[in-house]
Amino acid sequence: MYRQVDDERHGPAVAEHTLEARDVRLGYGDREIVAGLSVAVPPGRITVIVGPNACGKSTLLRAMARLLAPTGGAVLLDGRSIQEMPTKEVASVLGILPQSPTAPEGITVSDLVGRGRYP
Repeated sequence: MYRQVDDERHGPAVAEHTLEARDVRLGYGDREIVAGLSVAVPPGRITVIVGPNACGKSTLLRAMARLLAPTGGAVLLDGRSIQEMPTKEVASVLGILPQSPTAPEGITVSDLVGRGRYP
């Protein structure tokens, strides 16, 4: 994962981070959706997850965003288990912009994404 950081106090800077899932098992209740999947998001690259409906794409993204705890394996942010990291530390590096919530009236995409800069 790659992010350009630019604010008035610190000026432009580049932050590189790694995000990966190692042998994750994911599900809801007794129903397993993802079994033993490993994937790494390469720094500085656009990554696409493609697959048919109900194959586990959104479930994987929920786990990688720390919204769903794996039942097995681990999601690692910069080599550390995302489940064991403090919430504020994860939020300062990782952001998610889901499709379903409605954005506030009159806000630009740039402003909306920029709000994730300060968790």
